[in-house]
Amino acid sequence: MKNKKSVAASLLFLIWIFVVVAFYYVAHKPFTVSTLLAVGRALAGLGGATLVMALGTGLGRRLLGYLPGVGGLEVFVLSAAVGLGALALVTLALGLLGWLRPWVFWALTLTGLFVCRGPLGKALLVALGDPAWHFHSRLERILAAYCALMLIVALLWALTPPTAWDGLVYHLTGPKLYLATARISHSLDLPYLGFPQLMESLFTWGMGLAGERAAAPVHWFYGLLVALALVAAGRRWLDGAAGWLAAAVYLSASTIVLLAGWPYVDLALSLYSTLAFLALLRWTEAGGKWLVLSGVLAGLALSTKYTAAPLLPALALALLIAQVHNWQFAIRNSLLLCIIALTIWSPWLIKNFLLTGNPTYPFFFGGAYWDGWRAWWYDRPGTGLAYTAPWKLLTAPWDATVWGVEGGAAYSATIGPLFLAFLPLLVLSWRRMSVERRRWLASALAFCGVLYGFWLWGVARTALLFQTRLLFPAFGILALMVAAAVEGLRTLPRRPLDLAWLARAVVVGVLALTLVGTLLSTVQQRPLGVLLGFESRDDFLTRRLGWYYAAVEHINRELPPEAVVLFLWEPRSYHCQVDCRPDAILDRFVHATHLYGHDAGDIAAVWRAEGVTHVLLHRAGLEFILEKQFDPVTTNDQRVLDELLARHLTPVENFGSAYELYRLEEVP
Repeated sequence: MKNKKSVAASLLFLIWIFVVVAFYYVAHKPFTVSTLLAVGRALAGLGGATLVMALGTGLGRRLLGYLPGVGGLEVFVLSAAVGLGALALVTLALGLLGWLRPWVFWALTLTGLFVCRGPLGKALLVALGDPAWHFHSRLERILAAYCALMLIVALLWALTPPTAWDGLVYHLTGPKLYLATARISHSLDLPYLGFPQLMESLFTWGMGLAGERAAAPVHWFYGLLVALALVAAGRRWLDGAAGWLAAAVYLSASTIVLLAGWPYVDLALSLYSTLAFLALLRWTEAGGKWLVLSGVLAGLALSTKYTAAPLLPALALALLIAQVHNWQFAIRNSLLLCIIALTIWSPWLIKNFLLTGNPTYPFFFGGAYWDGWRAWWYDRPGTGLAYTAPWKLLTAPWDATVWGVEGGAAYSATIGPLFLAFLPLLVLSWRRMSVERRRWLASALAFCGVLYGFWLWGVARTALLFQTRLLFPAFGILALMVAAAVEGLRTLPRRPLDLAWLARAVVVGVLALTLVGTLLSTVQQRPLGVLLGFESRDDFLTRRLGWYYAAVEHINRELPPEAVVLFLWEPRSYHCQVDCRPDAILDRFVHATHLYGHDAGDIAAVWRAEGVTHVLLHRAGLEFILEKQFDPVTTNDQRVLDELLARHLTPVENFGSAYELYRLEEVP
């Protein structure tokens, strides 16, 4: 009886505790429903991206098979890189068949993860147990903490609603179009849809699983893979803390950290370029399947971006340097590597040929929506440094480092001072290195030298290639060389000046300043608000995108579903929910005057025939172009535009004098 009374009393007390706690939190809610929903959206995006990355890694582990003498961390990175490339090809096949549907992605993802669960789980466990990334000094712990914090900041941005420029122009617009129609197509005048689309295919898979927020974390994962690849490579080929040094130096470029939070493709290209070189050097040492793997990785780089084309001559020269005593053998194997790379790339060429009639669309052979005039406009030869300031070709490394600022007109990237400051220091310890180390570094110098030479040639030709970002495929190997330079100073005498200690102190100081700047910028720009529900998605996008988002939201809300909106001097159309036709390379109006003459009536008639109902004019963008005088918009073009606005277009709405929405009138 006493036991029953004791149990009953205990139950009463438990009920009492539950009632008090429950009613307390009814009145004192720790979070709101909006917070719960916002966190849920971010976690859903992260979950979708994680499924893509896990499926790709498991698939890659099965494809690679046994790799003798390779550490677990390297196997994990290689498996993810190869598997994600294979997954992109699966997406391409599904897209050509018209099967890009969420239920297909879910079915294939769950089936694939079940089939690959064993290799995937083993790859993760072996990678976690690999001593390559374990810390051997306090410096390595500091460097690892820096890398972790920078990647965490990038991940926060990756989980926010998309606002990055190229993402809204085409990296996300393509996947959105494909998912809407269930197939890969080129039904829009958007030349970038003809670019290699390995990453866009992965974005499509992630967005099919979990929506738009699953795209950018996939790119973030590639940034993580680059850092891990550098840690493993530094431990494999260099001394001391070189691996963590290389990863930290790579992430000291603020633009690289920014890109890791955007749905872009640059870090994927950086990973494939870095791994292709490292695999090639492994083949020179151990033979086996490494030459084939290097070719596959080079092909995946080509499948990511056309600017990977210089990678093939860079790898060929690196191989010639590594096998300098047997050039015939090196040349033969360079050709084999190129054949493998082009074979891996070929599905994207076939896709372009089927959709546009040009395998390398939009370059060289024209195709849908393209002609010689647009090719000239897009290339703009004769505007580069060779024609405007040829002496700056000699100072390009200094200018890109010191004066280059992310979002600025010149070089458009912030890359930090460590690359330029420390690469020349290789000279100091060169003679003290082993023959094997010098041969490795000589191949690395040749590889990066070719990539730099092609980049400089582009800068010399046209102002449109005036971007340090296009050199990022070399930055992984450059970071390893910086690490080799810093670690090499330890072989020098410590008296009268301990240059090795001083160099490490400078590196840590630069990293500290970069981290502080990144954290302060993050606090100022407030990504946590939208992630935690303190700020709505619309408010976040309005704050980040300004009048552009206000104009697009008005179009979505006020125009009928059948509206067709032609954009002038505005290439971003991702957020449109009606048929918006972007001005992808800012040439739409000038191209119209080229095709149809300087007659506003004829241009309006062509637009009516194409079904256009409205025109969105980016007035601020046009005025900026006219002020800078970069694009050749003539006074005749301006006159025709004024006549078109006055006689054929009726104002509908003005958005802060930045954007103007017009209705295209019927035939008078």
